[in-house]
Amino acid sequence: MLRMEIRRIEDVFSYLESFANLEQSPALFNQRSYRLDRMKAMLQAFGNPHLAYRVIHVAGTKGKGSTATLAAAVLEAAGERTGLYTSPHVESYWERISVRGLSPDDELLITLTRRLQRLLRTLENDPAFTDGPPNTFELLTLLGFAYFREKRCDTAVIETGLGGRLDATNVVCPELSVITPVELEHTEILGETLEEIAAEKGGIIKPSVPVFSAAQDGRAAAVLRRMAAERQSPLTFLPEECTRLHSRCTLAGTELRLRLRGEAEKRFHLGLLGGFQAENAALVYLALKRSRNIPEAAFDAGFRAARLPGRMEILSEAPAIMLDGAHTPQSVRRLLEAFRALFPRGGLLLFGAVSGKKIREMAALLAPAFSLVIITTPGSFKASDPETLYSLFKAHNPATVLIRDTGAAYRRAVAEAETRGPLLITGSFYLAGKIRALARANGQPAAAEV
Repeated sequence: MLRMEIRRIEDVFSYLESFANLEQSPALFNQRSYRLDRMKAMLQAFGNPHLAYRVIHVAGTKGKGSTATLAAAVLEAAGERTGLYTSPHVESYWERISVRGLSPDDELLITLTRRLQRLLRTLENDPAFTDGPPNTFELLTLLGFAYFREKRCDTAVIETGLGGRLDATNVVCPELSVITPVELEHTEILGETLEEIAAEKGGIIKPSVPVFSAAQDGRAAAVLRRMAAERQSPLTFLPEECTRLHSRCTLAGTELRLRLRGEAEKRFHLGLLGGFQAENAALVYLALKRSRNIPEAAFDAGFRAARLPGRMEILSEAPAIMLDGAHTPQSVRRLLEAFRALFPRGGLLLFGAVSGKKIREMAALLAPAFSLVIITTPGSFKASDPETLYSLFKAHNPATVLIRDTGAAYRRAVAEAETRGPLLITGSFYLAGKIRALARANGQPAAAEV
């Protein structure tokens, strides 16, 4: 294990990146890298910080980061000191760890990382480490758990990283579990069928712990029902309890109207944009309403306050520029629908995606919808193939150009947006992070920072 002196927060980044980063290199995943025994050994040596507060555990394919963020915002508005652990980040690892919506304390993270270094040296000969040291995500998760304990959190909302059953976060003992829509993703790791992936996501279901789920494909729903029944865990699907769900999206946010069975209709305003965010908020409302005594005012304040970078984020209104990290066909379809609800006609697209995504399907959805498509590189964190992207998009829209340099592509897109109409930037959270930095350099503060 790397021995280095941790003096600055940048040293923490370097230290964590010295371990295997499975998010950056999915090919490193194998049966021994995707497991829980190392995580349990580290937590025990660290004094089991994940047991120091109540936990809400969130899994799913789409919307789990938004759902976790909305839940944390509501709990904070209700007066609880709330921690939030999400992934991936857009610009900085420390976006993943927050308490009361604030960025982590650098000095505390430095102190915790130094303690982590000492701990890992004592565990080098532990049986759990026989096949190698922990990975970057495991260490980040451990730091997040320890940080929430040091900050004396009442509750932590924890989002899974990958899957659920063997995810590093699946050591928690939650008071409730939340599952957002399940789709085909990471099939090389989680399984090739929707049923297999649902079983991985449903791995967060704990015996007798209530589960709240979004609407699911029938195949996924059947798997979740079976798993909940085996664990004697009460399972509630949103469509079974929500008799009315209506949303209207404007640049100012999303207006939500919902009614749960046996209750009067409620109206809320979301700071997050998109009809799908209204569905996420409805799931949060159901879960917290049925499990906690949360006042209506806290839902209202929390939903208004919640912000999440790179999710239908408005970077500029003149020209109109929207940024989103959508990177699957389903998320792209929903993004395009929401974008067209705000901007019915015209516009251009700036797109960049990492290798391994379903580019062919996304190109068929997006390319015909814009008068100009600009393909670029989504940063350097993960491998990408802009030339292949260019060919696939051009097959659906001859007005497609390739500009490999992200900065040059962004400048061209902004200039074109002055005359062509609204600009949508999507395809990758890595691209979103790069664009947010470029936008700040151009004097365009990101919505989450206003």
